[in-house]
Amino acid sequence: MPSKFYALDGAPGLVKREMGLSALTSDGYVGTQYDQESATFTDMICLINVESVDVANGNETYTFRVIGSNQADRSDGEILGTAELGDAGTIAIETVDTAAGQRHEIRFRTEKNDTAFRYVDLHLDVNGTSPSIAFGAYFSKEV
Repeated sequence: MPSKFYALDGAPGLVKREMGLSALTSDGYVGTQYDQESATFTDMICLINVESVDVANGNETYTFRVIGSNQADRSDGEILGTAELGDAGTIAIETVDTAAGQRHEIRFRTEKNDTAFRYVDLHLDVNGTSPSIAFGAYFSKEV
């Protein structure tokens, strides 16, 4: 049976959020900005391990976006990849509610429209009556 292995590097900005932290209930950037030190083309993956998630009211959604930029203030940010989690009834492409124990992957390249990016961030956008999600997340390369 094939399995996937991902490198886990503790370099600043690669670990976006440690496991075991309290749940997030509002929008914002997750973790420290990853600086590649130059604008370069890199194939990567963002791994999101869900610890707990509230979908009880049927309208909670959690949109994770990988953002690439060449300005540290993200003023030229571009979306490089997206994962939508939450209640399946509110996400057109999902058939099962997001639940604790699930792993979600966002594959991305630090480039869009022939522009390579130096900085990479993870942004979370929450919506619904009582959104709350606890998770661990990190950037990696598949090995």
